[in-house]
Amino acid sequence: MRAGVYRGPGEVALAERALPEPGPGEVRLRITACGLCGTDLHLVHSPKPIIEPGSIMGHEMAGVVDDLGAGVSGFEGGEPVVVEPLASCGDCDPCREGRDSICRELELYGLRRPGGFADAVVVPAHRLYRVPGSLSPSLAALAEPFAVAVHGLRLVGTDREKPPGKLLILGAGSIGLAAVAVAGAWGFGHVAITARHPHQAAAAKQLGAHEVLDAGSPEDLAGYDADLVVETVGGLADTMTAAGIALAPGGTICVLGVFMGLLTLDPLVLLGKEARLQWSNCYSRRSGEPDFAEAVGILVAGGDGFDSLLTHQVPLDEFERAFEIAGDKRSGAVKVTVVP
Repeated sequence: MRAGVYRGPGEVALAERALPEPGPGEVRLRITACGLCGTDLHLVHSPKPIIEPGSIMGHEMAGVVDDLGAGVSGFEGGEPVVVEPLASCGDCDPCREGRDSICRELELYGLRRPGGFADAVVVPAHRLYRVPGSLSPSLAALAEPFAVAVHGLRLVGTDREKPPGKLLILGAGSIGLAAVAVAGAWGFGHVAITARHPHQAAAAKQLGAHEVLDAGSPEDLAGYDADLVVETVGGLADTMTAAGIALAPGGTICVLGVFMGLLTLDPLVLLGKEARLQWSNCYSRRSGEPDFAEAVGILVAGGDGFDSLLTHQVPLDEFERAFEIAGDKRSGAVKVTVVP
């Protein structure tokens, strides 16, 4: 089969790999769409390799059931699904509590295990979530970034019943815009977001953001007084300084961005506000409905209202071009999706 692999710092390529066979408890999927995440860009452009050269990338996966391993039942060939791309031990306390994302042995498909930039992938059956055939594969693949936003907001005690008075999202990439979409689905009263590019601002407004702010400098956010600040940029950005400045006294900062270096924090600002700082990693299955199930429900309910996120579709044969488009914000890219 064809597979998009990481070659080394700054380099990806299309390669040939053997078609994987499902083992006991596993399902082989034929990939129908796989989104390119900002984390993928961070991994590829990191000067020091974070994943092994030759790894098949891609963790925002939608596909159809192709083959079942021993002991798997309840799925039919051709059934559309999305993948919760976690591999955890299943035996530790966090796993038993449904908090797989903080398992000490956690691995992610598309990072440590073969991912979805390929014709096919093999994953555990219990990591699959059904989606209706009416949902396009590219929209279905948004379940992963939507689940990231759902998880982060739930971690800080926020949901339909307890919306913050004022939510500020830092960064209008796909995770930031997913957070706007989730907050909109949950009926939050005031949702603001910072955006660097006009196409990001337009997408945020279409998704229901009440206010779009110029990213500018951190000092521009002085006095904004957000009850909850959600950081979604990560990388090497100086957004944590901005988060502290924009936060209201007694507020919370939730970090969804994946940082690739040391952070700059102003401890006096955070001290003076008695700020709470909550890191968030992936998604979980604790406290009732899994984050992924909630994300799928939001996507199904919103339907083509989320089409503004899907700016580019690139064939798998042009895998390298997908990274070029996603890495160039002048291209107007929000979500680049790789399709067979």
